[in-house]
Amino acid sequence: MSFPSQATARGVGRSPDISCPAASTAQDVLVGKEAEILEHIARPAIAATIWKRKPTVDFQKWVDGLGRGHLPALRVILPVEQAESAVQAACDVKHLEPGPERDMLASDIGALAYIFGTIMDARSLQIRLDVCLGAMCPKFHLDNVTARLLCTYRGPGTQYVLEAEQNRSSCHSQLATGDVAIFKGHKWPSEEACSLLHRSPSMQHGTGPRLLLVIDAVDCPVQGASTNTF
Repeated sequence: MSFPSQATARGVGRSPDISCPAASTAQDVLVGKEAEILEHIARPAIAATIWKRKPTVDFQKWVDGLGRGHLPALRVILPVEQAESAVQAACDVKHLEPGPERDMLASDIGALAYIFGTIMDARSLQIRLDVCLGAMCPKFHLDNVTARLLCTYRGPGTQYVLEAEQNRSSCHSQLATGDVAIFKGHKWPSEEACSLLHRSPSMQHGTGPRLLLVIDAVDCPVQGASTNTF
């Protein structure tokens, strides 16, 4: 399964009002193989939604083969429709040669920005493409945002666990490379408490930097842009 095209992203409809009636606790995780699973983050009792994806062999070989100095990094606030061009500009800064894999990275981030902006009813987003040399946030936590989209393009994926089970390693779950997840945060407009935590994975020596996409909504009904790295 390859990354989505912009046309695929536009098939995702806006979720119900995110201030819908709440359950007492949000702890459930919904997992699916289509992008539409992500919009169910608005449902009561749901703490995270995960879109399971498998990058193409050529794309993964390309991104894994990039040296640290050629990995694009980005930290911007911009309108949703400018996300793809911002990634292309970040690639230019790192002198990455034009090609299908570079275009796939940029178009995928553009598509994910569109999906997240639609779900969160946000016209502007804070988008970060972080080159992580270690576990930037090694403790399980809940973000101080409304909701956050995470996708790891290179390296190990984000780990997550129920708060009550965070000290039991056998209960820890982990996103795969290429998976897309939306996690509810502290500022989700509901009285329900979110008990699903997440953290950066540990990095094995010699594995090289991790490339992580982080998207926050800037102008959704409850604002919550943050600068934490996961």
